[in-house]
Amino acid sequence: MGIILGLLNTVIVLLSLFLIGVILIQRGKGGGLAGAFGGAGGSSAFGTKAGDVFTRITGVAAIIWIALAMLLVVITNQHKGSAFDSETSSTVSKSSTEKNKSKAAAGSKATDAKATGSKAAPSTPDAGLPTDIPAIPDIPAPK
Repeated sequence: MGIILGLLNTVIVLLSLFLIGVILIQRGKGGGLAGAFGGAGGSSAFGTKAGDVFTRITGVAAIIWIALAMLLVVITNQHKGSAFDSETSSTVSKSSTEKNKSKAAAGSKATDAKATGSKAAPSTPDAGLPTDIPAIPDIPAPK
């Protein structure tokens, strides 16, 4: 699968460069880069019928480029998992799922303790913060 993706990526890059070149060579309304090759007067370097040929070549190449881009999207989306390492992504998702389950279990234990009336220590979000920070002194309100 990786060889096919690499080959299709190479083909689409080369086709993109080809399209850039063909579009730059075409004679526009103002002459464009084609005027530099054809000399003065706005004539084309490749003959009088070159505009029609380049227009057709550009259209065919653009259609092939769009089809290749869509094919690459379809092939890439069919691939399951991470493009770099599928084992790592499944490990990360498993560990995050386990953490969420343990948090949910801890939350249900705390609500059970509240429902039964037992004096369980509340779970605070700042449990991992240092405790040696001095308190802010009370400032009397101005009169």
